[in-house]
Amino acid sequence: MTYLEAVDLIREIESKYDLMKVTYKDVSVWPLLRVNIVDAITGNNDTMKSIGSSAIKQVLSTLFYYNPFSYFKKRSVWLFAGFERRKEVYGKRQLRVSGCVTSAHPETLVIEKPGKDQSSYPRKNIPEKDIVSESWLLMFVHAIVILTKWKKISLQNEVILQQVLADNHIQFDYNSAIRILIAQKNVFGVLLEITHKPKKVIIECPYTIMGYVWSLHKKGIPVIELQHGVLNDKHYAYNSLYSSPILYPDEICVFGQDEYEYLNGQDCHYCKKIHKTGLFFMELAKQSFTNDPLKEFRSKYEKVILVAGQRGYEEAMAEYVKGAARKTSNCLYVYVPRNTDAGLVFDQDNIVYRPGVNIYEYMIWCDVHLTISSTTCLECQYYQKPTIFYNYADMSVNYYYKVLKPENGVVYTGSVDEYETALDTVLTKQFVYKEVFASDTVEKIKLIIEK
Repeated sequence: MTYLEAVDLIREIESKYDLMKVTYKDVSVWPLLRVNIVDAITGNNDTMKSIGSSAIKQVLSTLFYYNPFSYFKKRSVWLFAGFERRKEVYGKRQLRVSGCVTSAHPETLVIEKPGKDQSSYPRKNIPEKDIVSESWLLMFVHAIVILTKWKKISLQNEVILQQVLADNHIQFDYNSAIRILIAQKNVFGVLLEITHKPKKVIIECPYTIMGYVWSLHKKGIPVIELQHGVLNDKHYAYNSLYSSPILYPDEICVFGQDEYEYLNGQDCHYCKKIHKTGLFFMELAKQSFTNDPLKEFRSKYEKVILVAGQRGYEEAMAEYVKGAARKTSNCLYVYVPRNTDAGLVFDQDNIVYRPGVNIYEYMIWCDVHLTISSTTCLECQYYQKPTIFYNYADMSVNYYYKVLKPENGVVYTGSVDEYETALDTVLTKQFVYKEVFASDTVEKIKLIIEK
């Protein structure tokens, strides 16, 4: 089942059953389960936090990457971020989304989710001083999950959930998902007892750590989310028919007007305290990347096309790019995969494969942007670069057609046969690019923290 089919199914299920009645200790677990069910039926198990040998190695290798005693520093603001969202600027790996928080409030304790190959990067390249690894929390969470695997979880109105799964032929181990939620809550609850409690906590991606959010709300500590990627009515974390004061954040900071209007609409029940704050890295990148990283190719190729890959869709995007490159030998295609281990191979001279590079640097200097549905299409509006979409499985249209129109410099293609016409369109016409991102991000975040 495709992702969009799964999203439609989960909304249909919510309209038929009162799933908020499925509770653990009087707290509805449906906000967590709906996300995990979509992952289960689409084959994406990220939010289930399954831990294999590579994940164990990643956790263990980063336990002492930062000083763990920083957990006990007295800091009024805690920030949950992720190493994989860092981008290099002048030798420093900056937090792409949440760097605005540490810029606005330098005495912030950063709790960072470990990333692939993190231990190979020098600690001196990380600019934050008050920072700890979430690996300690992950280690204790998974230890508790293993030790309590035999224990049955008692759910109220469990029969409703069982009926939903049976009626829709869904195979899903909901006990494992809830066990992780409970372990997160308990581990983080202990941390809050033995450290100096913050006054507020800011999180980039709270729907993967709802147990922490639950624990914070039990202590009366407000949770603020920072938008980190796509946020619309097709995203499974933000389109539920239900709300949750326990597992959802109290406030959310979004990129701009489109997300603001969606979250404020009658059909959205996620979070009603919304701020337009922009995206920190947009302004930083524009100020920083003033040298063309593609200048060596300019004499050989007329145009440079930047391709933004995506987890789960790299193979489909790669095949499209190979076809496009064959049709346009005068163009250079720079393919930047979402993850460095995407494992793609290109043998055409006019395709350059660049895993791990800072895509923002290339975004500023490319001529055209190509993707399925990466948020880089929004960021290219900021840099006034046109986008050609490969509407694979209708993802491009479903995600962005309400937001980005042809007059904004975008063309939606159904196959590589339509590519040459699309390329000619974006290279020859004049466009009015949208103001997708609010400005003065750091100042706006500072006001939110200080109020």
